[in-house]
Amino acid sequence: MSIGHLSPSIPVPGAEVAAGTAFALLVELAAASADRNGRAPELQAALDAVGDTAGESWLNLLGIPIDDGPPYDAERLHARVAQMDPLELRRHLLGRYAWSWCTLAGADTIEQAADGDTKAVRALLKHDRYYAGQAKAALSTLAVLDPEETRRRIAHALDVGARALNLASEPIERAASEASAALESEPLSEAIERLTAGYRYVPEIEAQGVLLVPHLQGRPWLVLAQHRGTRVIVYRATGADDVEERATALGRALADAKRVEILKLLASGIERVSDLVSETGLTRSTVHHHLSQLREAHLVDLEGNARAYRYRLRREAHDETVDLLSALLGERPT
Repeated sequence: MSIGHLSPSIPVPGAEVAAGTAFALLVELAAASADRNGRAPELQAALDAVGDTAGESWLNLLGIPIDDGPPYDAERLHARVAQMDPLELRRHLLGRYAWSWCTLAGADTIEQAADGDTKAVRALLKHDRYYAGQAKAALSTLAVLDPEETRRRIAHALDVGARALNLASEPIERAASEASAALESEPLSEAIERLTAGYRYVPEIEAQGVLLVPHLQGRPWLVLAQHRGTRVIVYRATGADDVEERATALGRALADAKRVEILKLLASGIERVSDLVSETGLTRSTVHHHLSQLREAHLVDLEGNARAYRYRLRREAHDETVDLLSALLGERPT
């Protein structure tokens, strides 16, 4: 199915911007879970207790501050989680309010797993596409806990993270103002593509609205989440990186032979993840990881939605890379 024929008659949904330290905390914890080098010992211990080595569990909790509404404050998020119904927390955690996860794994299975049914938990952990293929890495510890213990460990990590991580609110507020101005002055698809540095959103029948959430963390660069009837686009504000960071991302992206292979496949016209999986012999989650690295280096764009999507070489990649190297190394002497 081509992207151009995904949703020709679906109206463009309305869009809003949400930003605050609650979202920043969840994104920071996702990054810290995947890379714990140099983290404070108390934070490492709290993350070890959660057991997520991929960071996906924190991104599935974005719906909690969305439901609570502004102000999106980290301390408020911690207090909310510490007091909320533990079964409801597990519903958020396991994706009961994300239409893709319910379609892939079954809403009943997710509900049963949230309630502690071991058979349902096993079904989720072995599903190769649920949780972006990262279910085992993200949920092997949490999914088998009872609801009360799940809540205790997540609340403790939120508390530690709010104290240990840098959650400056002023830069996030500036990024939110930029996003609001873009939505007022540009068509939705163009605003999203510019703000996210290359994600072209295609409206989907399930999404009654779009919520843009800017963040400043180096990774994850882009998170496409769903909550109830809202498409949530969590993206790194484009002004948050500097020349050195961009050059490092480029070097990291090109330092792996499989990523170079994927670039060549994209150049040949292979754009769907399933085809890239077949051509490379890698797992779906590994291909997604490589594509994420290539996107962070501004080499690859993403287009589509939860129903179907494709990756393409970024049109501006050549000129941007030349400009980046010139800025890093200085202009060649004449």
